[in-house]
Amino acid sequence: MEIVLLRHGAASWDAPTDMERELTERGRAEVEAASQWLTEGDWRPDELWVSPYRRAQQTAEIVNARWQCPQRSKASLTPDNPVADLDPLLATFRGERLLLVGHNPLLSNAIAHWEGERASYWGLQTASMARIDADVPARGCGTLVWLRHYPNYQHNGR
Repeated sequence: MEIVLLRHGAASWDAPTDMERELTERGRAEVEAASQWLTEGDWRPDELWVSPYRRAQQTAEIVNARWQCPQRSKASLTPDNPVADLDPLLATFRGERLLLVGHNPLLSNAIAHWEGERASYWGLQTASMARIDADVPARGCGTLVWLRHYPNYQHNGR
């Protein structure tokens, strides 16, 4: 299984709740750049699984505009969800390539979890992406293939 983790773009703090925060102009530009880099290659997800938070939904809409892949909202992709909840969730996926759109600390913790690290990797800035390959979604069963950060997606920050 190939899993690409995409953190949402920069978001405004001007919202009644964290769940309602929206992408800023900068955030939209970051996500557009990420989307362009992803779609220029031959990688295409079978599905997108997305946090229900507004900024993640907006990020997925921008990225998926080119692909039009099935997109599902997943409550387990919220910022403070335990990373261990992702393993049984991903075990239900029947495709080969999955794009997860979500937040820190969850996505950074997921990289560490799947690579078998004890400490979290906190390098996922807004609109950062990482690809993990794993036969089984479980602690220590994944390999970090690449790590990309806005604005230079050409550089593998792994």
